[in-house]
Amino acid sequence: MRIRAALAGVSVVALLTACGSVGAEPSPRASDAAQTPAELVLPDDAVLGLVGILTAPNGATADLAVTVHAALPWMVPEAADAVAATAAWCAGEVDESVISGRGFTFTQVDVRLTARDGEWPDDLPLLVLPIANPETGSAIIGLEGLRQVDEDASGVYDDLAVPHCRQPALLDGLGEGTLYLGIPQDIVGVDDLESFTAWTLHDFGLSAVLPGDLAASDVVFSSCTSALTPLGEEFGAPNDTWADRFDATGCAVGGS
Repeated sequence: MRIRAALAGVSVVALLTACGSVGAEPSPRASDAAQTPAELVLPDDAVLGLVGILTAPNGATADLAVTVHAALPWMVPEAADAVAATAAWCAGEVDESVISGRGFTFTQVDVRLTARDGEWPDDLPLLVLPIANPETGSAIIGLEGLRQVDEDASGVYDDLAVPHCRQPALLDGLGEGTLYLGIPQDIVGVDDLESFTAWTLHDFGLSAVLPGDLAASDVVFSSCTSALTPLGEEFGAPNDTWADRFDATGCAVGGS
């Protein structure tokens, strides 16, 4: 069983920088920010990295950095925090017996937004990807630095309350946060997929288009770029629907 980069004997250290603006043409106020984002060093267990530049209405800019770690099976010690957070947040929905019985894996996603130039406003929340994928039964557990909201990001709840484990996560202003993507059956393989590869059925990044009835944040994205590591390729990426989804409203990559 493949469990983790370190356990599988695979070591990956990558430097991720952008080569320039990708996707839709930025608005005039963002054109001055179309530079190279801050460098991102990916750790040994990373499967994917993403960087970009955000521009606020007042002209302030910030660097976006996203690191996606390899999926871990629920029973390894490194997944203990994710298991505990899931059982706590998903009370009445998913508990430890469900996690073990359904063979969950947990993919850690780290998001960071760092000031680049000017004073970044405090009132510009951004949607953190991934969101829950109903086709895989995946769960989203936002930890410190993120806020989960009862808004339908998947379009399947039809104005009903969204279960805790399916609620999308927001990043409020500058800072960093971590969420865990929990996927049942991923240890043995979801549908016809190989083990530990269902993370590729999700997108990763940030978006100014907020879920549900929340108004979009007036932020412009530019200079986005992503990089798969050899470990990411080993664990299923790119799949048939994989794409860089870069435009003025967001930086995202994946196979949703």
